Amino acid sequence: MRTFDSRELLGRGTHWTALIGAVAIMIVAVTICADVLLRWLFNAPILGVDDLGQFNLAVIVSCFFPMCLVGGHNITVRFLGKSLGTRASLWLEVFGHVCTLLIFVLFAWQFFRFTLYDVTLTGLSTTVLQVPQAPWWWVSTALMWVCVPLQAIVLFESVLRAIRLDPRSVQDSVETG
Repeated sequence: MRTFDSRELLGRGTHWTALIGAVAIMIVAVTICADVLLRWLFNAPILGVDDLGQFNLAVIVSCFFPMCLVGGHNITVRFLGKSLGTRASLWLEVFGHVCTLLIFVLFAWQFFRFTLYDVTLTGLSTTVLQVPQAPWWWVSTALMWVCVPLQAIVLFESVLRAIRLDPRSVQDSVETG
């Protein structure tokens, strides 16, 4: 009987999202290096590098959350579960996934509130270039909201494994993480 595997179902999409974040961080790094070199060699900095780097980082960091949730790349402490046995360990995993889901619901809600009230309605823009920040923050907010159903699927998988007493999820994440 084949078991439900959220990594197999969602892994490819989350890896592409993380790849976009990795490429974006490399672009920011190259731009900062070019700015430093131009300042040093010609006393001619690139105008607005600080502006673009500041709000791009929120999007870049948000790009990695989906892969981390689906791949189980978060910090877990399993000494209590190991001492209590397989059943307790699996249900502690479920509890951890419930807490993670609740935290991401709160994150997503707070991102939405911040983006709507503090960025969009105030017309917040960058200091030097006066570029509106709202589109970037809406991308970051959307990524946070994408994390909520992804974590719900991960939670569903952990409940199924706890019911079936399938310790594979705990062992796999220890071995791969």
